[in-house]
Amino acid sequence: MSTLYHSGRIITMADQDDSPEAVLVEDGRITGVGSLADLRGRGAGVIEVDLRGRTLMPSFIDSHGHMLQHGMLAALVDLEGTRSIADIIEAFRARLAERESGDTSPLIGARYDPSQLVEGRHPTRDDLDAVTADLPVFALHRSMHVAVGNSILIEAAEINASTPDPEGGRFGRRADGTPDGYVEEHPAMAALFTVLDPEGKGGLVPGGAADASTAVALAAEDYLRHGITTAQEGAADPGTVGSLVEAARKGALPLDLVVYPIARWGTEALAAHDEFTGDYVRHLRLGGCKMILDGSPQARSAWMSEPYEPIPGDEKPGCAYPTIPPEQVETWTRELAAAGVQLIAHCNGDAAAQLWIDTIERVGAQNPALLDTRPVMIHAQTVRDDQLDRMAPLGMIASIFSVHTWFWGDAHMTNFGPVRGRRISPARSALDRGVRVTLHQDSPVTPPDMLLSIWAAVNRISRTGRPIGLEQRISTWEALRAVTTDAAYQYGEEESKGMIRAGMRADLVILSADPLATPPQDLRDIEVLTTIKDGQIVHQV
Repeated sequence: MSTLYHSGRIITMADQDDSPEAVLVEDGRITGVGSLADLRGRGAGVIEVDLRGRTLMPSFIDSHGHMLQHGMLAALVDLEGTRSIADIIEAFRARLAERESGDTSPLIGARYDPSQLVEGRHPTRDDLDAVTADLPVFALHRSMHVAVGNSILIEAAEINASTPDPEGGRFGRRADGTPDGYVEEHPAMAALFTVLDPEGKGGLVPGGAADASTAVALAAEDYLRHGITTAQEGAADPGTVGSLVEAARKGALPLDLVVYPIARWGTEALAAHDEFTGDYVRHLRLGGCKMILDGSPQARSAWMSEPYEPIPGDEKPGCAYPTIPPEQVETWTRELAAAGVQLIAHCNGDAAAQLWIDTIERVGAQNPALLDTRPVMIHAQTVRDDQLDRMAPLGMIASIFSVHTWFWGDAHMTNFGPVRGRRISPARSALDRGVRVTLHQDSPVTPPDMLLSIWAAVNRISRTGRPIGLEQRISTWEALRAVTTDAAYQYGEEESKGMIRAGMRADLVILSADPLATPPQDLRDIEVLTTIKDGQIVHQV
């Protein structure tokens, strides 16, 4: 089947001023870009799509997120809209009231955010005890780096005053040393997971959707609705990898998904599914391995080189800590570099960024092939200019969580003060130093809304209307590149995606307006009208 798109704004991403009249798509590929008269003459039976002044451009590429986990969270108690601890308790109670009699499974909710609660703090075990004293109750912070359990859950996990903090994590404690229900980072959260999901079927989101196919369907619908046709599962354990492979074999993936097993299981997961380590197989491929080097800046667990600012309840803050010992980071990097595997590393704090840059420099000097795999610094929230100067010659990509300025810009100004806080997500500094930048939403931490990320990178305004480091703004064109051509480059797919050019895959999106002609403050109001994957419409308003 052939389709000819015309009579609208066509952004090819080849050049900012490039604006052809028409695009011809045949058998899932772009076969012609040019004048309408020339492309109409290619043959009979072509279906013409009149854009009616709307905009056609390459579809969006998610440079970092957790697609399966996004779908998994759809089955949990939604705490995103809560504005007080009483709201959290009521949300749990409402779900409990809907349950069938005899259901004794844990009650699990997600996406609470202390910065949006009138109390300005995390709930405690005592707060969650008000939901029920008969079932485990677990509330997952929006960052997915910290959580809170009620007393029955804490006791079932056998966490008490004498339980030491795990390496790379922390248990919150009352003044007498007894646990207050708060668990910080995955090594600490894992203690609760053994109770919530003893068989490990939920992967990184215990209690989520019952099976991977259901979760994939829920997530894919949301991604496609936002114009994203290449997504990522950016921290997969062996169970998650197996579930996604099974979903792919069933034909359940309507978009391309790049999976990064966590490094500790990386070689095992890659070897177990080696047929997926090359090109996509039924829309799935294993792209490399992931390391999580620190925590969350809004949760004050990102590993910093200088202490956080004091706040009530944390009057003597430290710098937080690494979640993986530096010597282990070195070992895994050497092992995976020798295997030719692309490495991506979660680095929110500048101390974590320093560890990652130092490691890549050292290992890359001995094994230059590591640099050819295009290592990525995920989030790069507080990376410094001197660090960006070192990233550029390494070819290290900064995948920046730009929408943080909208969701948590005010929290960052509180946590880091005005100098460090205004530099959060420093995309301008990165581009000015020759570092390639991509943008992401880290779904399910924030929605997979690429136009919101573009708007955030271009405007840098918080939810209260506060400017957050306007000097770090980038242009709309630069933001579009970050979610198309440069995101394709990050995945090593720049020859097939991210641009409208003959021979490229027909992964396209039709927008209600031209982003390049839209005032910056209105970018988030642009609608995705149609999403096209390999020439086929997969979403349409």
